Amino acid sequence: MTSLAEAIRRVFAAACLGDALGAATEAMHPADIKSVFGGVVDRLLPPPPKAPFAAGLAPGRLTDDATQMLAMARRIIAAKGSPTLSDAVSGILDWADDADVFARFAGPTTRIAVEQLKAGVDPAAVASPAVYSCMFGTSNGAAMRAPAAGCARPNRPEQAARLAAILSAPTHNTQIALGGAGAVASAIAAGLGGAPLADMEAAAILGARTGEAEAAAWGRVVGGAGVIRRIGIAVDIGHRYAGDVHAAAAELTEVVGSGVAMAEAVPHAFGLVVAAQGDAWQAILGAVNGGNDTDTIAMIAGAIAAAYTRRPTWPIDILAEIERQNRVDLAAFAAAFAAALPPETV
Repeated sequence: MTSLAEAIRRVFAAACLGDALGAATEAMHPADIKSVFGGVVDRLLPPPPKAPFAAGLAPGRLTDDATQMLAMARRIIAAKGSPTLSDAVSGILDWADDADVFARFAGPTTRIAVEQLKAGVDPAAVASPAVYSCMFGTSNGAAMRAPAAGCARPNRPEQAARLAAILSAPTHNTQIALGGAGAVASAIAAGLGGAPLADMEAAAILGARTGEAEAAAWGRVVGGAGVIRRIGIAVDIGHRYAGDVHAAAAELTEVVGSGVAMAEAVPHAFGLVVAAQGDAWQAILGAVNGGNDTDTIAMIAGAIAAAYTRRPTWPIDILAEIERQNRVDLAAFAAAFAAALPPETV
């Protein structure tokens, strides 16, 4: 029987794999990816000179996606599994202390929020702008942190979604963001609890509704598409293209999108998990080669699929290089994370 620590390691590992591989292809069109890299990207490669964020980055280095997840996971460990809003603020500021990562990769919402937090603005006010905004707080930054929440509440999907809302709150407090983060966290929690892949969509919808309710209670409700109906559409596309993640990615891009918006990236990731039939490595490759926000979608899709994966198929040497480049031992990290969780949450 797989230990909880090992199951958590798989989720963190898949998230890091997706992020690191997707860094090289981010913002590219699928045709350009094939042309520039000479085919399907399935290994760590240097980003091309025209890469908008990762140019010059060593192959294997993580971007904002996995580094935010790991920063929040460290705060969960320090808080003995029960982080507060203050811990979430500390986690995002910890992450922003890496000046190179912050300068290169901070997203549109996170960059503004971190700058305000550093200036001493009340954390409760940072995520709520002074004017109506349907853009601030609706990007996919909250979903980057959600795998840590899912891992912290295995087999407790609703609790995972609520924890994801706490980790999101310093920067993203809209129903769109908390719905997307809740969907990711809840699906991961269900998978770690032993749910079959067939139950993933229901867990995601439960988490999305929980996140939306949190936003209505203490965050913001803004105009714009949410993730719930789009997850259903994406899952249907995944079933239609089962076994062909590249065809699925192309269709998902046309129907739900593949950009930085929460309502695009998160549904797209769920569709790829279904198309990959739960194989985390195939879901990652579909995202990495699908274009646009490749690193984020690959990170999310990989993490979700890994929660349902008992025998990962990714190349061990690629993961080892990512750990070396980023000076992280994911097995030790996951063991410390699992040990920090209070018994009532496991």
